[in-house]
Amino acid sequence: MQITPTTLTIAQLLGSRNEQYCVPAYQRRYSWREKQLKDLITDIEQLEEKNKHLLGTIVCLVGPHTGNINELELVDGQQRLTTLSILLRCIAQALKNKDQENTIRRIEDYLNPEIKKERFPKIRLDSIDQMDFVRLLEEQPTDPPDNEHLAAAFTFFQEWVVAQETGMLVGFLEKLENNCIVIRLEINAAKDAFKLFEIINNRGLRLSPTDIIKNFVLGNAARFNAKQLETARKNWSDLVKHLDGSNFDHFFRQFLCSKLKRRIRSSQMVVDFKTFFMLGVREAKNLPEYTRYTEGSPATKDTIEDEEEFVEGEDNDWDGEDENSEEPAKTENSVTKRPGIKACAFTSFLKDLVKCAKTYGEIVHAKTGNAKFDSHLFNLRMIDSRPSYGFLMALRVGNCEEKDFISILGMTEAFVLRRHICKARSSEIETVFARLCGIDPSDPIPEVTNVFKEYSPSNDKFRSDFSSFAFTANLIDRARYCLEQFELKKHRNTGELKVSGAGEVHVEHIIPKKIKTQKAKRELGDWPAYLGSGSEDDHVKYVHRIGNLTLFAGNLNIQASNNPYESKKEQYKKSAIRLTKILPDKYANFRFKQVQERSDELAKLAVKIWPIPKRQRSTKRRGLR
Repeated sequence: MQITPTTLTIAQLLGSRNEQYCVPAYQRRYSWREKQLKDLITDIEQLEEKNKHLLGTIVCLVGPHTGNINELELVDGQQRLTTLSILLRCIAQALKNKDQENTIRRIEDYLNPEIKKERFPKIRLDSIDQMDFVRLLEEQPTDPPDNEHLAAAFTFFQEWVVAQETGMLVGFLEKLENNCIVIRLEINAAKDAFKLFEIINNRGLRLSPTDIIKNFVLGNAARFNAKQLETARKNWSDLVKHLDGSNFDHFFRQFLCSKLKRRIRSSQMVVDFKTFFMLGVREAKNLPEYTRYTEGSPATKDTIEDEEEFVEGEDNDWDGEDENSEEPAKTENSVTKRPGIKACAFTSFLKDLVKCAKTYGEIVHAKTGNAKFDSHLFNLRMIDSRPSYGFLMALRVGNCEEKDFISILGMTEAFVLRRHICKARSSEIETVFARLCGIDPSDPIPEVTNVFKEYSPSNDKFRSDFSSFAFTANLIDRARYCLEQFELKKHRNTGELKVSGAGEVHVEHIIPKKIKTQKAKRELGDWPAYLGSGSEDDHVKYVHRIGNLTLFAGNLNIQASNNPYESKKEQYKKSAIRLTKILPDKYANFRFKQVQERSDELAKLAVKIWPIPKRQRSTKRRGLR
C-alpha cells in the first residue's frame, strides 16, 4: 500500500485552484449532529495564537494529474469537509455589509475556485444530498428539507455566527484557516484506499458496521478489476437510495439473518458478512485471505453462542448484545443444519444485495405499492416488529404469492403482539424469524402457522398479561394500534379513524397521566378526590392499562371540577369513534374499578382479534430448507 501523506492547513487544503473533492454516490448521507458541530467550534475557539489543531485525516483516491480540474474521490472525510463548507458559507453570509469584501472573496475562492475563468464547487456531492446541499449554500432551502441533519447544521452555524461580533468572527476564521490542519492521505489504488478507511479512527462519528462492510465490498471489487469496482460503486449508490430513511445496520443484520437462517449478533455482524461474502462470491476464492474467513468462521458453524435474556415489549434495542439467553429448543420445525451458501458471480451477489435493500426499504416504510401489504406493514411498525423484517424480505424476494403474504402479515401481527405483551425473550423471536427464512416461499403458510403456534404464548397468559400490561409513553404506538383494531374489528368504524394514523387522532388517557400536581388539578379537575382514598398509589398501577385508554380526535374542552369524568363524558359523546362514544353510557363513573373491568373486557376481545394460528399440513413435502 503506497500512501502519500500531506499535512495541510485549511487554507492550503481548500486553496489549491485545480482540485475538487468529490463525495461519491455510494457514501452515506451527511449525518453530523449538534455535538460534533459544537466540538468543532469549541476546538477552534480555544486555540491559542501559535498552536495547531488537528482536525483529523481524510483519505483521497487520486488519479493522474492534469492541467484542468483534478478530482479527488473522498473515501473518508466527507462529513468533515462538508461541515467546513457549511461553516465557511455561514461566516461569509454573516460578514456581508460589514466592510469585509476581501475576506468574503477569500472564502468564495475556497468554496468555488476559478480555473480558466470559470468557477466550480470545491466540494461536489454526487450523493443524494446534492440538491439539499446546493440549495442551502445558495440560501434557498426546501421545507421540509430532504436531509434534516444537513439543514440543522446550517441552522446551527447560522445562529452561531449571528451571535459573534465582527472582529471575533474574523479572528475565528483566521484560526480556522491557518491553525487548523488536516492530514491528507493520497492513494492511487482503490483497493488500498478502501482498506485504509477501515483502519482509521476519526474524530467525527465512529465507524458503523455498514461503513466497514461498504469499504470491504468496494475494496475487494477494486482488487477484482476496474470494471467490477465501477459496478460495485453503482450498485452501492442504488442501495443507499433504497435504504434512505432506514437504519442501514438493521438492514445488514436482517440481510444476514435471511441468508444464514440464524440469529446474527451485532458484535459479529461484520465478520459474518465478510465470511458470507467470501463463501458467496466466486471471485473471492482468489483472494489471499479467503481461507482466513472460511475456515472455522462463525458463519460456517452449526451452533450459536449463548446470548443474554432480553425482553420483548420493553424499550429494547434489537441490536443489543445478548450474552446469556438460552436458545429455544430445537423441534421438527426448526432448522438443525447450517444453510448451504452457493457461490455466484460478484455481479449477481451485488444484484441480490440491492434487490434485498429495495425490498427491505419498502417493508420498513410500508411503501410496497400494494395497499393491503402496506396497511399490515404500518401495523407491524407500530408494534415494533423489526425482527420479522428479514423474514418478510426473504418471502418478498422469493416471490411469495400475494394471498400467502397477506395471510402471513396478519399472523405476524398477532404473533409479535402476543410475545411483546407477554414479555417474551427477544433473542428467541429473532432466532425463530431467522430460521423461518429457510421455508419455501411458494408454500409458506403451513410451516409459518406451525412455528407461530409453537412459540405463541397461551390464550390464558395473553389475556391476563394484556389486561395488566402498562402501555407507557415509549409504547404508545403499540397502544394506539390495539385501540385501532378494537375500533375496526368490534365497531366496524373507519370514518374518523384511519388505520394509517391521522395526526389529529391520539391516545387519550381517561384518568389523566398526572393528577396530583396543582396544575393538573387546576386544568383537569380534582381527580384524587374523585378517585378516593389511596388514589395516588393506585394511579401508578392503573393509569397506563388498556382499560384507561381510548382514541380521541382534537383537544378535550372540559371544565375542571370535583367530578372531572362528568366533564369528559360530554366530549366523549360527541366523538365519531365508537370506542370512545360508548364510554358515557357504559360507565356512569370511571374509577380504578372501571379501568380493571374494561381492561378485562378488552383482553378477552384481544384473544379473538389476535389468535394463535391453527396447525396446518403442507401440501408439499419441503418444509424448512
